[in-house]
Amino acid sequence: MKLKSKPHHNESFKESLKFDDNDIDLSNRTVSIPHTASSRNLFLKRFNEEDLYSMMDKSGLIKHLKNMGFKNLITEIDADDAGINYMKLFWEEKTHAKQLIDLRVSESTFLPESKYFTQNTEILPYDTIKIEWLSAKNPLKGFDDNKPQLPGQANPGLGVLKFSFKILYIMAKLVFKDGFVDVPNHMHGAIMYSKTFKFFDPAHEGIIRAVIRDLDGYSLNDISWGIITETIIDLDKNRPAVYDPGVQIHYVSRRMKKYFNSKKYKETYKYYYKKKKYHFDYEEMIKRKEAILESKKIEDL
Repeated sequence: MKLKSKPHHNESFKESLKFDDNDIDLSNRTVSIPHTASSRNLFLKRFNEEDLYSMMDKSGLIKHLKNMGFKNLITEIDADDAGINYMKLFWEEKTHAKQLIDLRVSESTFLPESKYFTQNTEILPYDTIKIEWLSAKNPLKGFDDNKPQLPGQANPGLGVLKFSFKILYIMAKLVFKDGFVDVPNHMHGAIMYSKTFKFFDPAHEGIIRAVIRDLDGYSLNDISWGIITETIIDLDKNRPAVYDPGVQIHYVSRRMKKYFNSKKYKETYKYYYKKKKYHFDYEEMIKRKEAILESKKIEDL
């Protein structure tokens, strides 16, 4: 079965995600690592506001934001009693209207299930940085046809995901973590993260890659609405595709890299990648989308 013709409107998700791990340079870093055991004034008990600004500058984020017209950038950090670390970035003043980025992370131990490993393998926990929340909003722009509002999205973004990945990578290296993890709530989030993250479950990884393969050319917005309206069909099961949230990981340590390069992981991934096929009824998606928006707001989906 062939996919129906695609409209020529906004860019495809592949065109919107340009990031290469190889351009992360950890040399000549100037970040300090305080040895204070516990302090609400240090991010991940290691980094002060100047350290974080240095990371953002090193990643290219500061230059990116300044080129967009955001000057006089201000960082603010905090931590709560539950171990959630907060980093906020503002421009000109620390107000909600001037907030650009909201990052919340925690230190987490990830213990995978034994089913992902060969028999008699010793399973040790991974030390990770868990992304509890990451949002970026552009207070100077609204949504348009080129950058439409995604389901669940309240404000236009800043195009900073690749810079955020670089910053988190640097952090994970400096605090000696195996990697960082996230569990995206939406299909479009999983696709965006897939540029540098992999599902720990190889079956999930095979499925998301098959979706990317078969729906190449459609936008993230289209795909997200396709899942919501049940118009993306899983031909293997002959029923609407369902997004099943799972743990996605960007590995840093050699130990975690070894897992993703294992024979068992690769074989399971390849099995699902080859098995799964997807068909998108785009015209039907448009009809159902319009019906949904008659009673609901996009940001509430």
